[in-house]
Amino acid sequence: MGLLKLVIDRQNRSLIALNGSVTAIPPLFQSNNQTLQISVADPTGSISTPYSLVDLGSSGLRVSIGQTPTGTAGGPTPLALQDTFVWNSAGKYFQADLALNTAAIDSYIGALDTRRAYFEVNVTLAGGRETIFQGQFDLRAVVDELASTVPSPVDQYLTKAEILAMFLKIVNDAGVTATFKSPGGIYGRELGVADDGSAIDNIITL
Repeated sequence: MGLLKLVIDRQNRSLIALNGSVTAIPPLFQSNNQTLQISVADPTGSISTPYSLVDLGSSGLRVSIGQTPTGTAGGPTPLALQDTFVWNSAGKYFQADLALNTAAIDSYIGALDTRRAYFEVNVTLAGGRETIFQGQFDLRAVVDELASTVPSPVDQYLTKAEILAMFLKIVNDAGVTATFKSPGGIYGRELGVADDGSAIDNIITL
């Protein structure tokens, strides 16, 4: 799936633009699998190189999506959670897929088209936790749920013979006439051209 690159300034608990990363969490969509690439940086105080990436090879990462957090112990339960990231030592980033196809997300959005949610990132080490980022974003419902229901009206793909039977060509084959029906469907008018060039214009009963 599409890659979402995040670099977090852990001192200021904010997203920064570095190596193509975004500075705000974009809308995420119900039922998607979102690939995350997350780096952590510290300010350097240098104008030419304002940030340096942090080596977190000995740490873990947890990313959760949830409704408005409270200070009450045990809740609310995250709507989605990813706690198994792979550390890339060369690039100094964590990477994993965040599954947004949970029943909790379905229930949270309900009949709405979008709902605000929280995106939280925690670094873990030796049983401890450091929350380095928390921000709001739009959690959106999707139009195409990959259901097997066929849209109405059903698309029809006609054969050449069926098309010729239904539609009048701009230049018809030799000897072919066109028939137009009256509103009541009782009479018709047959139009064509005879071999001597004269017009065929007959009133017929259908």
